[in-house]
Amino acid sequence: MRAMNVIIEYEIENIHCKKCAKKIELALKYTAGIETSEVNFVDKQVKVKIDPFQITSSKIKMMLIALGFSAMIL
Repeated sequence: MRAMNVIIEYEIENIHCKKCAKKIELALKYTAGIETSEVNFVDKQVKVKIDPFQITSSKIKMMLIALGFSAMIL
């Protein structure tokens, strides 16, 4: 039996605009294991719903850092 999807939230201190949010949204949209994502540049947060059998929270954090953003799991 598979576990249910997990929701993880990240604080992204250096997200400043809609362009930054779009960059993150596009990267997450095409990542296996991420079911949904919400980027809120005003609150400087990203919320993702993942399949924990396909991707880990630390892999997403590494992706966000590779895109040029700070990322801290809330």
